[in-house]
Amino acid sequence: MRRRDWLRRGTALAAAAAAAPWLAGCGAEPPLTVAFHPWPGYAPLQLADSLGWWDDGLLRSLPTGSASASRAALREGRAQAAALTLDEVLQAVVVDRLPLRVVALFDRSHGADVVLARPTHVERTRWRGARLGHEPGAVGELMAASWLEYAGLQPTDVRVVHVGFEEHERAWREGAVDLLITFEPVASRVQAQGAVRLFDSGQLPEERPIVDVLAVHREAADRQRALTTLLRHLFEAQRHLMTLRDDSIYRLAPWLDLPRHQVMPAFSGLHLTVWSDNRDWLVGHPARLQRAAEGLAHFMRQRGLLPEGRLPADLAAPDWLPVEEPA
Repeated sequence: MRRRDWLRRGTALAAAAAAAPWLAGCGAEPPLTVAFHPWPGYAPLQLADSLGWWDDGLLRSLPTGSASASRAALREGRAQAAALTLDEVLQAVVVDRLPLRVVALFDRSHGADVVLARPTHVERTRWRGARLGHEPGAVGELMAASWLEYAGLQPTDVRVVHVGFEEHERAWREGAVDLLITFEPVASRVQAQGAVRLFDSGQLPEERPIVDVLAVHREAADRQRALTTLLRHLFEAQRHLMTLRDDSIYRLAPWLDLPRHQVMPAFSGLHLTVWSDNRDWLVGHPARLQRAAEGLAHFMRQRGLLPEGRLPADLAAPDWLPVEEPA
């Protein structure tokens, strides 16, 4: 199970997947289908759908249980857009050979991904030989490599234990790891059990960002009205989240499978990117996102996480961003 893979109820997912091919309807252009799974950064999509803004048939949500399931929906043509981390977009482009463009940023991890230590392993002298647990994949590897550099250690100085996200708490509880790379809300729950924060994603270098993005298949690029509406709803839903918190908590708690009092803390360490952030990341030649993607791809290739392959020079696509900040 990969980062952000918060599983939903299996029956609901199966029903959505089974129904997807038949939802095109007759006559009118089928809705632009957006695949996304439960993760706080993708809350604007869930809120827009929950608030009924997508009821006109222009847009449709495809709930999935994981980023890999969202990638599969893109690959199989059941979705034309998906919410993914940037490293997952790179894998979809290079490995799945999907012609994707990034049209928006949801968030940047700014402390949500953390390296935690047992109280017995807080001191630097205890790090050599320690069991470092993290999930397989680019984000876990990125955090591990960055912390090792920060700590002045070599990869051979620790014993890496690959632990899927759904096993993080159990691994910690059962003493299977001394150090753990994880993220919210698990990080807070493990810290409540005595874990100490050593390092977090707020300390990552600029060329190694952990960002969540909205990727769209190039064949959907002519869906001007749908894409423009989708991005407008994204920013409107962000405003709803910030200004109408009680209503947002009510709508998001069952989706995130969290009690209501834990919903807003789940956003801890995430910088939700507003309109100006999107302009900063997507506009320019090369765009900031393009530079970040190239740097991340280089890192992933070094770690054997991505095969060789050129990234599209126009991966960043600001075409559908509102020209002015939404009122």
